[in-house]
Amino acid sequence: MSPAPESVIIETGSRLHFGLIDPVGSSGRLYAGAGVMVDSPGVHLAARLSPDGDRVAAEDPVAGRVTDFICRFRKHTGCDARFNIEIASCPGDHLGLGTGTQLGMAVSTACSNLLGLDGEIETVAGRTDRGRRSAIGVHGFERGGFLIDGGKTEERELSALRARIELPRAWRFLLVIAPGHHGLSGQQEADCFEQLGAIPAETVGRLEALLDKGLLTAAENDDWPAFSRALHEFGLLAGEPFQEAQGGAFSTDLAAKIARHLRGAGIEGVGQSSWGPALYALLPGQREAETAAEELRKRFGLHDGEIRVTRPRNRGATVEAGA
Repeated sequence: MSPAPESVIIETGSRLHFGLIDPVGSSGRLYAGAGVMVDSPGVHLAARLSPDGDRVAAEDPVAGRVTDFICRFRKHTGCDARFNIEIASCPGDHLGLGTGTQLGMAVSTACSNLLGLDGEIETVAGRTDRGRRSAIGVHGFERGGFLIDGGKTEERELSALRARIELPRAWRFLLVIAPGHHGLSGQQEADCFEQLGAIPAETVGRLEALLDKGLLTAAENDDWPAFSRALHEFGLLAGEPFQEAQGGAFSTDLAAKIARHLRGAGIEGVGQSSWGPALYALLPGQREAETAAEELRKRFGLHDGEIRVTRPRNRGATVEAGA
């Protein structure tokens, strides 16, 4: 047990998932894959104990998600405490940003701290049932950076982190989120995974080579062109098993058109995060990213809420304890 603060403030970013190496575990590393944390959009919450029942200050459906996470936390810890949680910001669910995991980890961390409960990251994640498939978001919450998930094994509930590296501070991600669309989730997502066939060994081998000899090496050398090329190929190859379920390489026609436009303009590091609809493009700096964003606004009629420039988040969530 640790000393319990009277209040906790937590701020974290979002997770971009570049793809799974082996979504069915043919290689013995189920859900192994890669992704990165970005600064925004993100989850920002404040929490304290409540003397008279749970109180959640947030709009629906976020309020419902927070309430559910609190209930899961009590179930797993056996505590009977009540919590007052205020959500200052939170992206929408099922946009490809890993919001459920970041929110669940933030709630679990806040409630754990308020009760003085210690725990490894696997324990904290389990208190709100996070990291059941990919663990990129869980490890990203703790450490940030570009992350490679080693995949599930029988010995661990949470996939081990195989590699982590900080991306160059100058790089920027341009995010585009098509309005009115949500990626697969829940039973639909589970059904899709059930229907997947074995991934060919040569495909798994190529994806691993793109990670180790492409992405990691390029990041270490601050080589934006090489990282961009490897990122695009990795995303397309990892996404092939899911194309039938989502109707193509991208989940929306708009995302496909924007991706073609960006690559036609010489921006190679373009892909879809998880099930989408979030589309990302990697740029070498702030100026280049803002120029590309303005061009997309004009060409495709995008609004500020649908497009943003964000930086790699090379640190974990911030947790501030207070009186």
